Amino acid sequence: MKPEVSTARSAEARSAWPVRWPFPWSITTRLVMIACVPAVLMFVVITAALYVIGKDDAIRAVRDRGELIALSLAQTGQYGLVSGNGASLERSIRRLLESDHSIESIQLTDAGGHVVASVGAGNRPDSLVFVKDVRADVFTIDLLDNSSASPHGGESTTREGRVIGKVTVRMTSDTIMQEWFRRVAYGAGAVLLAACVSVVAGLTLAQRLREPLREAMGALREIRQGRYEVRLPARASGEIGELQATINEMAQGLSEWGEKLQLTVDQRTADLQDAVAKAHTADAERGRLLARSNKQLEDERKRIAVEIHDHLNASLIGLRSKAQHIADVSAGMEGGPAREVNATATEITSTIARLYQNARDLIKQLRPEVIDVLGLTGALQEMTREYNQLVPVIRFVLHVSPGFPPLRGQVAIVAYRLVQEALSNVVKHSSASRVEVSLAAPDAMAEILIAVLDDGVGFDPSKIASGSLGLAGMRERVAGAGGRMRIRSKLGRGTRVTFRLPVLEPDEPPR
Repeated sequence: MKPEVSTARSAEARSAWPVRWPFPWSITTRLVMIACVPAVLMFVVITAALYVIGKDDAIRAVRDRGELIALSLAQTGQYGLVSGNGASLERSIRRLLESDHSIESIQLTDAGGHVVASVGAGNRPDSLVFVKDVRADVFTIDLLDNSSASPHGGESTTREGRVIGKVTVRMTSDTIMQEWFRRVAYGAGAVLLAACVSVVAGLTLAQRLREPLREAMGALREIRQGRYEVRLPARASGEIGELQATINEMAQGLSEWGEKLQLTVDQRTADLQDAVAKAHTADAERGRLLARSNKQLEDERKRIAVEIHDHLNASLIGLRSKAQHIADVSAGMEGGPAREVNATATEITSTIARLYQNARDLIKQLRPEVIDVLGLTGALQEMTREYNQLVPVIRFVLHVSPGFPPLRGQVAIVAYRLVQEALSNVVKHSSASRVEVSLAAPDAMAEILIAVLDDGVGFDPSKIASGSLGLAGMRERVAGAGGRMRIRSKLGRGTRVTFRLPVLEPDEPPR
């Protein structure tokens, strides 16, 4: 079992934090963004609102002040215009211009458009211009009313008279705007201070959240790498604590599940290994049985061949001698019965000769004596020579690599039978014109390689009929000898059959 995550390990992880920069930086960045984005948005929105509202208020204030100044000058300037005291008006206007910096210029003209008083100079395209007519007030007094003599008995009224001049006031909003900008700056500073406090508070919370999250991510990495024995200290509360508890439960569950799975895999592996061992044992036993069966079959064939040679052929030779003697004796006699006996004896002699030849052919099939005399190479040379005589439409060629061993015994018999069956299949099915048989010993005489190649019609090896006794017999014979067999063929491309046979027989102890 692996140790749990301890406090020392956490301290080691914290000390290694600068090395593992990308992951903690990612968490910090996200937490800082969570803390800063709302504050920055609040700062931008409030500052923009203050700016827009302040600008509108400043322009509105300038308009109101310009209207008021123009109206006031229109009312007070009529006396100067009537009296012609332009210097007094100009001094009053100058003092007003000096006291209010938002006024660019003031101009007072008479009814004829002549400038009576002008202070300041300004013709900016963004200036606000206010124009008011100067009218002469007309007082309405009833002179025949005696009550007017009394200070409190009479009433007088005024009404607008004729236009005697015009006052033009040009105003600028720069001064008020600067004042509003200062106020906006103060407000923005206050908002920025609040945003900074909010960010500091958010970062403080983020710092408190980062360590539990880092430990949680470290535990998840351990789990992802297959180390399920991690345990997080459940010291946090709320969702973080629930996350830590969930990770611990998940790690515990995965650990138990992994142990069960490992036990299952071990059990299945053991069962599979046992099955493979049994299959190998069965296959080895099957190979030994096949080898023993083939050897017993060859021994039985040899015994039958010996019996035929020693008894049947000997008896046939004796009978042929006697029949020949009868034929010779009856040949010197005269008469019909003698001639009949001679003809019968001669026919018996010919029949016995054919039986003797057939017996010799049967002996050769049962036990190729040529292997014992000439070895495998000579026996195959004799076989190809006979096939060239029996099947003249096909050319049979034998290739023997230099250094091929002079094999005799059971391995040579197995190889002889395999080549015999392969050539028989070529004659029956391939429609070939040339067949090559190759013998080689590539692996330091540990095994021999036999290849039978024809240029016939070929076939699809995947569609070989299950009832093909020739191929099945060759496979059984190769398996019994502990060898391997391979067939390569394509339609119209001929066929190549390869046999690999160990020189040391499966049931033969090493010398």
